[in-house]
Amino acid sequence: MKRKHFIYILAFLSFVLCIFFIQESYAKYLTSTSENASINVARWRILVNNKDIREGNTADAVIVPVFDGNENIASGIIAPTSEGYFDLVIDATEADVSFKYNINFSVNDDSAVSDLVATKYSINNGNVVDLNRDNQSITNEVLQANNTAPIYIRVYVIWDDGENSAMDNTADTEATKNGKTAKMNVNLSFIQLK
Repeated sequence: MKRKHFIYILAFLSFVLCIFFIQESYAKYLTSTSENASINVARWRILVNNKDIREGNTADAVIVPVFDGNENIASGIIAPTSEGYFDLVIDATEADVSFKYNINFSVNDDSAVSDLVATKYSINNGNVVDLNRDNQSITNEVLQANNTAPIYIRVYVIWDDGENSAMDNTADTEATKNGKTAKMNVNLSFIQLK
């Protein structure tokens, strides 16, 4: 009987060891872990003349140009052949992506002068670039790595009184009487580069 009892104890110990090894190897295959990945989302913060464009990817503005005057025309006054300018400041130093911008110009419907034309521009006080009268736009790309300071764009405008002008002398005279200012529409669009 002792031998039978010994075999039962040995069988029971073998069974327990067998269960232990099966459970441990089974646990090796069922072990799991859970991790979280944290990735920062790129910022798209672009200011145009201190106005945030995050509400959309375009910005529209009505700009009143500055007219410095000359020996024949007083400062701050517009007259046929007057030359002036307006400035745009694009601050994208808090944008984490490269982008392309496109700026289009047109005369505002409420402008006193319908013959206001953007003639040229400069970026960051660089070379002055002529604009085509039929396609008044500026397009440029800004790479994220080089985006460390605001971009200053000066756009030069003129009251065109030449052969291509829409206003005649009577309309020119009326423009000076109606008390309105000369206004330009400026449309800026921004597109992320891939």
